[in-house]
Amino acid sequence: MDDEELPKPDMTPMIDVVFQLLIFFLVTMKFKTLDMKIEAFLPKDRGLAATITKLEEKPKIVAVLKRKSSGNVLEKSSRVRVQNQTIGTSDKADTWRLLTSKAKEILDRHIANDGDPADVKGEVDASSLVPTGDVVRAVDAFIAAGLQDVTFIGAPPPGSSLDKIKEAAGVR
Repeated sequence: MDDEELPKPDMTPMIDVVFQLLIFFLVTMKFKTLDMKIEAFLPKDRGLAATITKLEEKPKIVAVLKRKSSGNVLEKSSRVRVQNQTIGTSDKADTWRLLTSKAKEILDRHIANDGDPADVKGEVDASSLVPTGDVVRAVDAFIAAGLQDVTFIGAPPPGSSLDKIKEAAGVR
C-alpha cells in the first residue's frame, strides 16, 4: 500500500470546533481576582523596624442610651451611661448637662496631659427604643463639650437579618 491510498481525515472541521470552544470559554470565564478582595490601606510611614513603637491610644467617650419597655409600657426617659457609669436624673435637661460636663472633664484631662483635643472622639450608641431626639441631644452635648469628632451607632432597621437572628435565638 502506498501513502497515497491511505485515507486522510479532514482537520479543518476539528480545528474550527476547537477554536469555537476556546472562544466560548474565554468569553464565559469569570476572573476571580476581584472577588472576596478586602481593601486594606496600610500605613506607608511605618513598616518593619528594629525598635518597638508604642501605639498611642486615643481617648474615646462612649455614651450608651437605652430605654426599656415592659409590655406596652415604655420608660419615660432614656438611661445614659458614660464610661460605664450611669448619669442623669429624672430631669432630662439635667441629664444632658451632666453628659456635657462629663465629656468636658475627660477632654480637659486629655488636654492637661499635652494631648490634642482633636484626638478625643465621641460615640453615641443608642438602642432602637431611644427616640431620635435623645440621640441628637447626646450628640449636641458632646459638641457643646468641645469634641470635634462625634459619631453615633444606630440600631439596625426592623426586619433586618440581625433581628431575625435574635428572634431565632429567643433574644429580645
